[in-house]
Amino acid sequence: MVAGTAGCVTVSGILIATAPLRSRLGNGRRSGLAVTQWNGLSILTPPRSRFESLLAARQAAAGEHERRHHAFGYLRLAIGVMLAYCGWLALRSPDDVPWPFLIQLALFSTAAFFHAKVVRKMEFAQRAVQHYQRGLARLNGDFSKAASRGERYADPHHPFSGDLDLFGTGGLFERMCHARTREGESILAGWLLQMAGPPEAPRRLAAAAELADNLELRERLAVMGTDLKKALHPRALRAWAVADSDLFPQAAAWLYAANFVSVLCIAAAFYFWMLSPLALGALFSAVVMWGYRGRVAETLESTSQAGTDLRVLEGPLRLLEESKFDSELLTETQLRIRREGAPASERIARLAHLAEWIDSLDSDIFKTLNYLFLFSLHFTRAADRWRRENGAMVDTWLTAAGEFEALSSLAAWQFENPDTVAPEWTAGGPVIDGAALRHPLIERQMSVVNDANLDAGRRLLLVSGSNMSGKSTFLRTIGLNAVLAHAGATVPAGALTLSPLCLGASIRTVDSLQEGASRFYAELQRLKAIVDLSKQERKLLFLLDELLSGTNSHDRKIGAEGIVETLLRNGAIGLVTTHDLALAVIAEKPESHAVNVHFEDQIIDGRIQFDYRMKPGVVRTSNALALMRAVGLDVPQR
Repeated sequence: MVAGTAGCVTVSGILIATAPLRSRLGNGRRSGLAVTQWNGLSILTPPRSRFESLLAARQAAAGEHERRHHAFGYLRLAIGVMLAYCGWLALRSPDDVPWPFLIQLALFSTAAFFHAKVVRKMEFAQRAVQHYQRGLARLNGDFSKAASRGERYADPHHPFSGDLDLFGTGGLFERMCHARTREGESILAGWLLQMAGPPEAPRRLAAAAELADNLELRERLAVMGTDLKKALHPRALRAWAVADSDLFPQAAAWLYAANFVSVLCIAAAFYFWMLSPLALGALFSAVVMWGYRGRVAETLESTSQAGTDLRVLEGPLRLLEESKFDSELLTETQLRIRREGAPASERIARLAHLAEWIDSLDSDIFKTLNYLFLFSLHFTRAADRWRRENGAMVDTWLTAAGEFEALSSLAAWQFENPDTVAPEWTAGGPVIDGAALRHPLIERQMSVVNDANLDAGRRLLLVSGSNMSGKSTFLRTIGLNAVLAHAGATVPAGALTLSPLCLGASIRTVDSLQEGASRFYAELQRLKAIVDLSKQERKLLFLLDELLSGTNSHDRKIGAEGIVETLLRNGAIGLVTTHDLALAVIAEKPESHAVNVHFEDQIIDGRIQFDYRMKPGVVRTSNALALMRAVGLDVPQR
């Protein structure tokens, strides 16, 4: 298990590197290592080498596209000069057909068309370069350009998210999230918070394993756009999809009547060469428009925004439609977005095209024509028809695209952490049995691994130890590995077997001025929530750090024993850390099924040193006075 701070050194390096590799060679995609052949032997290419190779290729492509971009720019400039010259010649000879001008105009249009394609390819190549540069930065421990840190998902009342550093700078979400949209972020955050476990977790694991080595697909998903989190509003989009403007078919008769009158008036105006029929037609159309102006304006505005939002989904959904998958979850996701007729991406493209026409109504020409032909009413009717035909599928599309992004995040986690393993699930419980567990948020070279085993015969670990020895880190290591396993991710361990669990932690409870709660009262509220969790059908894994440290030793001992006994009586398993060795007597009660373990320090040459290794029994040393003296406090020698 991991328990480490700055200055710690890696131990059992062979255990960390080879045990996961042995357990995952049976599934090359899950390992994040590309398998190639050399002299008949399998050579595993690590993520760094693959990122560096792909980065070099994308940089070369971006450089080539940039050179073509500059070349087309000079070409368009030259053709533009010739176009201006030919235009000047055409004006000097108005009686002649301006063939040179028309040819130069065609050349300029053709060059502009191909130039636009080159610019798009260059932008995609540049985004791919940034994609792999961020990947290499993550491998180097630099998460400054993370897609999201998920601060908005942090909930101080959640039973474990704040205690385990799921969100915020340096959190687990920062390391895992690659989502381009809010929907993808929300789904990934939900997976980390909900502790789903089987059957969903193994299905997500298998889907992520299939995507892990498919770097091309994940690259295409990553480079589809920039700043898309601001471009998609899932809640408003879902509300728009199921709303009914109640405008048609009531307005259809007036719409057709107005168009019929407009056509007659236009024909009369051209036949009699008079403006009065046009004015009459425009007046009649204006009266019709006035009667529906409010609902039309509202529908057009919401449709324009919906078209923009759904266009964000078009790319991920097209990738889903075009790709071939073997995993159960990805195959089911493909089936969900398919209906009779056009695929989802084409349906979204139609709405996006309609949104572009709606936006064109802001131009002066369309505003004028709208008075005669009532384009706004036609567009409103088209929007209502699209919504009736496809609105019920919008929620499915949003969820499918978000799950695809969340699975891609799990896949990137697998690929970039090849020393992680797939957890194994057992129906019996409660059980959590981990070998060589490592803290996911501590760099490998600074990590120390530890084992952890809790089951029906060993339901409680009482963890004692001196300050800074790694007790809290040990609790977070177990908690984070349990969260990863239940979310459907691989775990940083030699092996992990566990049963479906719910999780409650009291590691970092703080006071709240807004809620008028002291730290001790906040801890009591959290403990009450954890006890309530233990009453559920799914068994609880509890992680309690320095239980009831805010009160005196007499009350602490009685209260802590009562809380722990209640949890164990409800069938929970867990860990409790303490400085108060009086709590170690809990392990002496046979019915507790508890074991004392500890972390310790050593004083070597006047300096405190830690090995962060869990050992059996109760700690026999204390470093509190030594730490006080180390920071310069005047503590007497006694």
